[in-house]
Amino acid sequence: MHVEYATKRLLPLVAICAVVSAPLQAAEVRVVATTSDVAAVFQRVGGERVEVTTLAKGYMDPHYLQAKPSYIVSLRRADILAYNGLQLEIGWLPLILQGARNNKINLGQPGHVPMSVRLDILEIPIGEVSRAQGDVHPEGNPHYTLDPRNLIEMASTAEAALVRVDPEGGSIYAGNRAAFVTQLQEQIPIWERKLAPYRGRPIVCYHKQWEYLLNWLELVPIDYVENRPGIPPSPRHVEELERRMREQGVPILLSSTFIDSDQLERLSEKTGAKLLVLPAAVGAEEELDEPVAFFAHLVEELAAAFADGSSD
Repeated sequence: MHVEYATKRLLPLVAICAVVSAPLQAAEVRVVATTSDVAAVFQRVGGERVEVTTLAKGYMDPHYLQAKPSYIVSLRRADILAYNGLQLEIGWLPLILQGARNNKINLGQPGHVPMSVRLDILEIPIGEVSRAQGDVHPEGNPHYTLDPRNLIEMASTAEAALVRVDPEGGSIYAGNRAAFVTQLQEQIPIWERKLAPYRGRPIVCYHKQWEYLLNWLELVPIDYVENRPGIPPSPRHVEELERRMREQGVPILLSSTFIDSDQLERLSEKTGAKLLVLPAAVGAEEELDEPVAFFAHLVEELAAAFADGSSD
């Protein structure tokens, strides 16, 4: 009797403590993102309700990430696996997903989230694709995060995924997504105006990874240093490329921060094109740890490079 009475007296106090402390212990959804761009979108939409782990950091080449035991541990704990898709991670993600043995994030489950859904994918091959063609992605060019307009759809995909696993946070996710989308919609026209004077200008790229950026800004990639994606170019191809670049007065030779620049520096010297090395993902440089700052940097660097070329 005494114990029962004491328990009844404690119940209201316990209930009050639970109500008071609940806001201090926000629900946390564990998200594992394969790339820093995907992680950045989930962080903006999820806010403080999510814990986001990034596998391929912004300064890494996501094609060639080495599968590590720590990645398996992260996936084993995850509520959501969010990935770029279009076979960008084909060389390592299936292995660690199998090792994680986490049914919540397997194909067909609420926590399995390909981020390429509902996007207009460029360069989907027609006909059979073979390794002789180089690193050609049979589902299309996977570098869609280099067009800020795609991040708007990605934010909706992230919101839907978070609501599936954490419906109580729905209003928070909706508000965060709306704020992020509004910010992008305000900045995109500003960025477009910045590059408008250079529409239609030719560019040569090292690797087929800038197509979405150039398509958005209406710049024209006339050729690539890699004549087959992912395969070092032949001397004959480089010689022919040098000739074309000089003939057409190509102002910019574009590459990314994880590509060796020695060969590109020589090509720049021989052709007069400015070698522009840009980060290809959010977080590739410390100060570019969120999407708006990242795209602002790309636009400023491109505009400055074109202006330098115009003044020569």
